[in-house]
Formats: sequence, structure tokens, C-alpha cells
Amino acid sequence: MPFHTRSPQWKTKEGDTLIFPFGPPIFATDISDEFKNELLEEGNKLTIKDDFNWRLAGNLKYGRSYHYDENYVRSVEPKLKVYVEKMFNGLIDMYGKDYDMVWKNCRVQTGELAQADRKFRDGDVKLDSLWINYGKKHDFNPPHTHHGILSFVIFLQVPQKIFDVQADCNTQRAGFITFQHGNHTKWNGTDYPVRPADNMMLMFPADLPHYVSPYWIDETRISMSGNFVVL
Repeated sequence: MPFHTRSPQWKTKEGDTLIFPFGPPIFATDISDEFKNELLEEGNKLTIKDDFNWRLAGNLKYGRSYHYDENYVRSVEPKLKVYVEKMFNGLIDMYGKDYDMVWKNCRVQTGELAQADRKFRDGDVKLDSLWINYGKKHDFNPPHTHHGILSFVIFLQVPQKIFDVQADCNTQRAGFITFQHGNHTKWNGTDYPVRPADNMMLMFPADLPHYVSPYWIDETRISMSGNFVVL
């Protein structure tokens, strides 16, 4: 190969290289059982006075969303910032010493992630909102984006039985979260579906479109989400 890159790549059987330098990053990790149980415990304290359905795109007809108490948001913020730091450290590892120049020139989505990285190092990134979702049978979340610079979802309770019953169609994605980016062509798709599981955390640019498909059995799936803003 005539040049070196740390961008995602795939070596072909013939020794050539397919490079995937574009597109917004999605950071994936697992949280501890201890942290998951803490988030669940706090979420289970919330009542209809903490209702958040009216602020969200989610069509939770049978379930409900609630926003966490502001005092808890501030107390849990340092724990969640740890994952923001891990995400940016991973980007630095991937792009190496040319990291700042890559972000300046390529501009992932809004072009603000580099600014967020610098602000984060200075302590100027804030957890702006935090809410928990109790999803039920037939509930879904249509394609939407978030406000702020970075968003995340943590799956706290995912009954695996929700994936056993699928609609009679060619996209077997009941209960999946799907990210969308770019223009569909014969050479690439625009969907990136993910099957959720307990403790899974996904962090992504806030303006990256995504949606959650409904499922068809009487089970409760619990997730929580939040947004970071740059001060």
C-alpha cells in the first residue's frame, strides 16, 4: 500500500486493502453490574411526576420514559464522563498523531467532535439530560436525532425472548436499535443494526439518526439515555 493509515481497513485475499475512513464513530462497551443496578435502582424510584414521554420521539404507548432527578444527574456525571474519555482515547489510538488534523479536515457529522474533545480535556463537557425508558410490547422509537454533541444509550434489562418472535418480513430486527448514515447505493447500505443486551453501552454523535424497532411479546425492556453538551 502506498501510504500508511490507521483508519478501519480490511485486507483482501489478494493482498489489497479496503479502507473505511468515513462515517461517524459508534463507541461500544459494557458497564459493570454494580453500575447497572445503581441506574436501575434510581430509575425505579421515578414516578409520573418525572414523566419524559412528551420530550421524546419514542412512541411508548404502553411503556413510559422518566427523567432522572437533577441531583442524581450531577452525581452520576463523573461516572459517565469516564466513557466519554474512553471514546476519545480510542479515537486518538486509531488516528494517531494526526488526530487533530483528521478531525479538522474530515469533520465527522457536525464537525464538533474535535471541539468536544478539547473541551472535555478542559472539563467543559456537561451531562445535559438523562432519562430511563420502560419499553413494552409494540412500543417503538422512530428515526430521530438528539441535541448536544454526544449521546449514549445503556441497556439495563433486555429479555432475550423479545428476539425470538419476529414479523413475517425480510428484516428480522424486532427489538433492535439501528443507526443510519449516508446515502444508500448499490455499494453500501445505510443501516447498522445492533441487537441489545444487558449492560451494553453505545455512545455516538448526537445528530446520528437512529431508531428502535418494536417487539411482539409481553416483556419489559429497560434502557437509559443521555446527552452531553459542550459548554
